[in-house]
Amino acid sequence: MAITSDNDTRQTTTLVVTVRVPNGADGDLTTNAERRLSRADGILAVTVEGLQELQPGLSATEATVRVTVETADARTTQSVEDALAGQTGVEVTD
Repeated sequence: MAITSDNDTRQTTTLVVTVRVPNGADGDLTTNAERRLSRADGILAVTVEGLQELQPGLSATEATVRVTVETADARTTQSVEDALAGQTGVEVTD
């Protein structure tokens, strides 16, 4: 007999972040932004909800986006921001 639990502790947080996406990267800006942000520790999923600003550059484009971040456990907004800000090319602009 399998034991199941309905105590789901997943949490979502909505933030505004700027993500540096290298020119020539595979996929589109949204996919690359989600992929880069999802690499942070404790982050299960990231969904780009909306694009706020684009800053094209010679080697990369900076995309400022509103994202919903899903974490495996209850975390403060500050700890989610810190996890994302620790990624190369990511700045929390909230």
